[in-house]
Amino acid sequence: MALNARTTVVQGRLSYAHLAKPHAPNEQAEPKYSVSVLIPKTDPAIQAIQAAIQAALQDGVNRGIWSSMPDPSAFRYPPLRDGDAPTDSGESRGQEYAGHHFISAKNKKPVFLRDQQNAEIPVMLADRELYSGCYANVALEFYAYSNSGNKGVTASLLGVQKVKDGEPLGEAGPSAEDLFGAPAAAPAAQTGGFSQPQAQQQAAAPNLGF
Repeated sequence: MALNARTTVVQGRLSYAHLAKPHAPNEQAEPKYSVSVLIPKTDPAIQAIQAAIQAALQDGVNRGIWSSMPDPSAFRYPPLRDGDAPTDSGESRGQEYAGHHFISAKNKKPVFLRDQQNAEIPVMLADRELYSGCYANVALEFYAYSNSGNKGVTASLLGVQKVKDGEPLGEAGPSAEDLFGAPAAAPAAQTGGFSQPQAQQQAAAPNLGF
């Protein structure tokens, strides 16, 4: 697709990453590929994000969604949200969100996934490479919408490129050692009987596109 004034690339920390397969937050919702990206409030890139949002607002005016330019901060769910603000239930979003803005983006279709060298990340490795807590470049396109009387601006997810690892968000699952205990020591090699074969050269790893 051609880039326009409503598209931008944001670098930040991933949260609620569902990039390997579409995810639905509840039974009534349509499953989508989705992620939230946390951006420090002091990041100069905030200006580029706000410019892309303004372009989406102007596009909404041009398409007749609004008669005049609205204030995006007045939307129930602004496209650029405050991580220090509480959730709808009044709870804190957690220390990871403190001092950050965040953007939630979704797409019905699969999005491109890239590693640090811009090589494709296979879907089978997406959850391992692009997990909640790692840092990534996130390509977004903001657009104005009008749906059943609800109007606003939201972000469409275009793609994600990993930048670096980070502390995973959320509680990690148990390790193999937690479940099965430490592995037993290998038995000692026999000295009598048939001679032992020479160790074979380790096979090359399969080409996974990196």
